[in-house]
Amino acid sequence: MKRRFYHRWWFWAAVALGVVMVAGAWVGVRGLQAKSELEAALPLASTIKAQLLEGDSAAVSASVKSMAGHTASARDLTGDPVWRAAEFVPFVGANLAAVRNLADVADDVVSGAAVPLAATAATLNPAALKPTDGAFDLEPIVAAGEALNQASVVFSAADKQVSDLNISMTVGRVSAAVNEFQGFLGSITPTLVSASQVVDAVPDALGGSAPRNYVIVFQNNAEARALGGTSLSFALLTMDKGRITLGDAVPAGFGNFAYYQESVVPLPEGVETLYGSEYGRAMSNLTVRPSFQSAAETAQEMWKRQFGPEVDGVISIDPVALGYLLRGTPPIPLSTGDVLTSDTLVPLLLNGVYMRYNTDDIGADNAAQDTVYAEIVTRTFDQLLGGELDSQVVLSALTQAASEHRVLMWSPKAEEQAIFETLGVDGSLPKSTEKTDRVGVYFQENVGSKMNYYLKQSVNLGQAACRADGKASYRVGIDLTNEIPGDAATSISPSILGTFVREKLEPGVQRMIVMVYAPPGSQILGATVDGAAVQLESFHDTDYPVAKLIVSMEPGATSKMAIDVVALGTGKKALEAQVTPMVNPTTISDLPLDCATVAAE
Repeated sequence: MKRRFYHRWWFWAAVALGVVMVAGAWVGVRGLQAKSELEAALPLASTIKAQLLEGDSAAVSASVKSMAGHTASARDLTGDPVWRAAEFVPFVGANLAAVRNLADVADDVVSGAAVPLAATAATLNPAALKPTDGAFDLEPIVAAGEALNQASVVFSAADKQVSDLNISMTVGRVSAAVNEFQGFLGSITPTLVSASQVVDAVPDALGGSAPRNYVIVFQNNAEARALGGTSLSFALLTMDKGRITLGDAVPAGFGNFAYYQESVVPLPEGVETLYGSEYGRAMSNLTVRPSFQSAAETAQEMWKRQFGPEVDGVISIDPVALGYLLRGTPPIPLSTGDVLTSDTLVPLLLNGVYMRYNTDDIGADNAAQDTVYAEIVTRTFDQLLGGELDSQVVLSALTQAASEHRVLMWSPKAEEQAIFETLGVDGSLPKSTEKTDRVGVYFQENVGSKMNYYLKQSVNLGQAACRADGKASYRVGIDLTNEIPGDAATSISPSILGTFVREKLEPGVQRMIVMVYAPPGSQILGATVDGAAVQLESFHDTDYPVAKLIVSMEPGATSKMAIDVVALGTGKKALEAQVTPMVNPTTISDLPLDCATVAAE
């Protein structure tokens, strides 16, 4: 009897071949479609980032919805039984499994993180952060913290899932896609975790659980100190369930704070020799050391001794930062007839009031100046906390002020202090890394004047391979120019000119202490002032070598300094400078270093 054709081996072989061909075509077509969907989704990440920065929550929601459609489609295209079965095919299967995992992870990230974050962005926008009658609504901030927590968990899981993918058997394009997506997740995940920690801390910092009291330090850059300026005025800021109240301004002088014969806080190694009696004894000298932790701990202790309970933190801000914030407010009229704007605040506060109250009675002049100063601070904060303002502009201004170290924050709580460090507002000594060496360039006015309003400064950095041992040679160049008028003796208020008689100087001469903190482990080789070599004393602050120079500049004159440093290790690093925030911005530039001029060891 003749065998039926479907009993023949070749029939089933043909059927199998046909199934494989159909399945292959099916997988191939769907793979191309999934690839297109993922390629359409990924660029939307940059679009969403830009829309978030612009504060366009409606556009963010639309872009996230579009992205979610693409990733969900990619997941569907790679998740059917045929695709999963094809993953068992040698060689091909590894590629299919990798693509399916990428599609799954992308959809998890979008649906589990991007969609909730977009919904949060629609409610937590600059307008929602605007205080009403001096109070912040904490509910949107709490909701944002929950969304960020969820997003950070999703991204962390996705990061691990992609990191665990085996791409040893995948083709180059698939391997590259996996690596690219892993890089994307790796760049976003730490940021989300940090953002989640920050937002989680905000409700408590605003008094959500219990009232918080903070001392605000108002620095005066017209009289420079390492962290910015003299700490001449203070106020107690109270936060209770989002409501903020600012107490009366308390000047550092007029007997409001005691002067102590010894530092009220422990002296770090080397600090007593470097700063002498200036450190830790007077409220007006909080900022002589370029560590805001030192300043804040001193302020906390002195405030406690003077007024009672310990405060929950210390915040510092300077007039330049206040001027930035006024970009987002309407003009503010003062009782003096002046009108505050972002352009007028600094000239009025750091120069105008000193020129206006200019009599032979220094005590009366100082009192009048402090009164105007206090009104400016109070009216500015009243406007920011309860008046008309553009929240997005104010937030942008605050970001700029923080990046320039004009806003600093400290908390005795380790978890909150870690957040301030992450945000770069902790005011720490310069921190070097494996790829970057950072030097600190700090200024201190030395005539008891307010003449730094007329000071211009620039810093240039040079490095070269000048040594046989392979260690890099660094040069830190500093130029200071005194732009006070030549007739300062008659045209400038004595309140600005300072104690030039006591210091045996001509009126208008600016004398500055300049300190350069070299990276720990490095060595300061030498220095020049206006081209002439100078003898340096051996100073250090903890493990930072410090060069300390004192220079004087007559009206119109420029003093040029150069400090040579040899790095700790071999190999080239980037060289950066952390500089005292002055009234006038500091230009920082890179200049070639001539090895022939490097100081001998």
